[in-house]
Amino acid sequence: MKISILSVAPPYRGGIAEQTYYMSKYLSDINDVNVINFKRQYPEFLFPGKTQYESEAIIRLDNNYRLIDTLNPFSWSMAANFIIDGNPDLILIRFWNPFFAISYSSIIKRIKRTLPKTKIIAICDNIIPHEQSIFDKQLIKLLFSKIDGFIVMSDQVKDELIDIKPKAQYKKLFHPVVLKQEKYSQDKVRQELKIYNDKIILFFGFVRSYKGLDTLIEANQDLSQKLENYKIIICGECYGNENKYNDMISRFSKNNEIEWVNKYLPEKIASKYFAAADIVVLPYKSASQSGVIPLSYSYEKPVIASNIKGIKEMVQDEKTGLLFKKSDSRDLSAKIIKFYQSNINYKNNIIDFRKNFSWKNFSKEILNFYKTL
Repeated sequence: MKISILSVAPPYRGGIAEQTYYMSKYLSDINDVNVINFKRQYPEFLFPGKTQYESEAIIRLDNNYRLIDTLNPFSWSMAANFIIDGNPDLILIRFWNPFFAISYSSIIKRIKRTLPKTKIIAICDNIIPHEQSIFDKQLIKLLFSKIDGFIVMSDQVKDELIDIKPKAQYKKLFHPVVLKQEKYSQDKVRQELKIYNDKIILFFGFVRSYKGLDTLIEANQDLSQKLENYKIIICGECYGNENKYNDMISRFSKNNEIEWVNKYLPEKIASKYFAAADIVVLPYKSASQSGVIPLSYSYEKPVIASNIKGIKEMVQDEKTGLLFKKSDSRDLSAKIIKFYQSNINYKNNIIDFRKNFSWKNFSKEILNFYKTL
């Protein structure tokens, strides 16, 4: 079976690029797979971070064709013709932002005209963006009208899909968990990172307003009265107003309980911070789903997360983590304290929970869904 994947992929950085690598890897075990990647993903003025590329790429992807320039319609035609020449049975689109709907729609329209039997499945990491514009839904509808089936990974995304395309054929799958090979001693990696506290609380990922970092920082006001010898470490480049968070840290962290590593961390460094941590906190105010939770599980780390749609279905409360009331800093601090006072064997629960959520199973379910379309 021939499969083409339209998605961002290495050498671009970020969770979706890394996940595309794993999906391609496992689908390639029994299929002929290529990845149609971007040669320009975002124009620089639209990208909020410092760079779109992985500075220390350790993932190498075979059959990775960088053809799509989101600002150049001629590249869309070239990408479509390249796919048509390969005559795939299935095209998988990674969809996470309406910005890509125009180029994707043009490519798929051209392919459908020539290869009407080729099936198109969109794997929806997000549908409605957190920072919305008045054109978003129209762009999404334009693309989704050409899609045969959809993979969603949370109830939030499922509801957004049905709102836009009520009769959509879809399958809900849990976000896969990669079993990380890095095994660091917590004590040794803390020494290497110069972390000398007994208790380490980690926030990981790009800092954006919807991720609720302000709630975690504010929680320290209560936490500092009730917990001893701890450190909150924020690992993530800011995609917003840095001054807002720096001011909050100054206000709520009187004894330097909060440390912010304000940059993108490549995997080999990020893995050390996960190894150093006891718990990963996701104080999100809204979410379609999160790649940080399965990433935490891959490192066998429990999570404390907001009890909201798109997040709560990924957490087994008091088994793989704890849930707290959204935007409630006091409840968050109480759950952090509860974590350190409990005797729950989170690690064993996580190992048991993640068994059914491998990329191999995820890829198999995609192919099963394809057969129903």
